[in-house]
Amino acid sequence: MKNQKGSAIITTPVVIAVGMIFISLFMVTVVKIITPYILYEKIASTSLKYLFVIEEYGYLTKKEALLLLEELEAQGLDRNKIKLDYTSKKVNYGDEIYLKINYDYPLKLPTMKQSTIPMKIEKYSICKR
Repeated sequence: MKNQKGSAIITTPVVIAVGMIFISLFMVTVVKIITPYILYEKIASTSLKYLFVIEEYGYLTKKEALLLLEELEAQGLDRNKIKLDYTSKKVNYGDEIYLKINYDYPLKLPTMKQSTIPMKIEKYSICKR
């Protein structure tokens, strides 16, 4: 094969374009994989906040449960996919209380079919009222 002058002018931009496409695809995939873990930590910290409310009062009212749903929705969760289970009746000092949040995060990657990541947060404590 003979060296042809000017072939680098054609191949260099093509190689750079293909490389940029692969790098972009890799970066999108990494961000989409990391996002559920960041979201999980946000949900876990929100659940702790509401567990402290349950500890203080002995239960979680419907109004507070709706506030919890609104806060989770503001963090980017689909309200219809959130499943809450919590201590809803007043308990006495020292009794067990709990807060459970279940959510199926839809994972959409450009190179794979859609799947879901189950997020389960379960917090237990005792009533301090």
